[in-house]
Amino acid sequence: MKMIIICELFGAWVETPMRNVKTAAGGVAEAQAMLAGHPVLHAAAQGGRLLAQASVRELARGDYVFSQGERADFWYLVMRGRVDTLRIGIDGEDRIIHHVEAGQLLGAIVMFLHQPRYPVEARAAVDSTLCQFPRAALRQACLDHPALAVNMLHLAAQTVTLRIDDVDSLASTSAAQRLAAYLLKLRAQAGPAIELPLSQRQLAAKLAVRAETLNRLLSDWQKLGHLEGRGRHWRIADPAWLDALARGLRSG
Repeated sequence: MKMIIICELFGAWVETPMRNVKTAAGGVAEAQAMLAGHPVLHAAAQGGRLLAQASVRELARGDYVFSQGERADFWYLVMRGRVDTLRIGIDGEDRIIHHVEAGQLLGAIVMFLHQPRYPVEARAAVDSTLCQFPRAALRQACLDHPALAVNMLHLAAQTVTLRIDDVDSLASTSAAQRLAAYLLKLRAQAGPAIELPLSQRQLAAKLAVRAETLNRLLSDWQKLGHLEGRGRHWRIADPAWLDALARGLRSG
């Protein structure tokens, strides 16, 4: 039987399917193990109260977790896979805000707003498993465990700092600098051979550049020997050159 949550989105009532929600003991037990070692949630992991109302969601690639503007009743721990958060602009384009990887929290900070609504939409970038918690569970856990409340404040501060850095980057760097910095960040995570987690259209929107500009930069850098590859698969052949470009020490 398909479960349907009715939510109010921008003043209109819409139906959002809750795909493959399960409360199997194995899934919750796995979530308990992750909570026990989690840098933010470990303080509340003992005793199992945080998991008392939890459920495990299995998502296929492209499935929505929640929609922008939807009432924020739940937050999530990504157990496997990756979830992308996106913001729909006034031009109708969706822009990737953040990649939420396995072990990271999704939507937790929003739970502390007075009448919370999700400021972004979230969808599975790959097949993913999430542990879903109700808003009340996090608020009560913070009351029961002051250390958790401090950890959540730290998480909120980190999030604000990252967003300020993003705004500063958009205001003070060129398209070439932003692309070089992004590629170097991927290299730091995966090594010289990288796979772009976004389509080139999505990446252009994320970096606030025109898609044609992004394609031209990649093509130019490839011809110069700084990059090798095509599409989403690239090898960074000259990281020192990209680093100098990202720091404004040379032009692209």
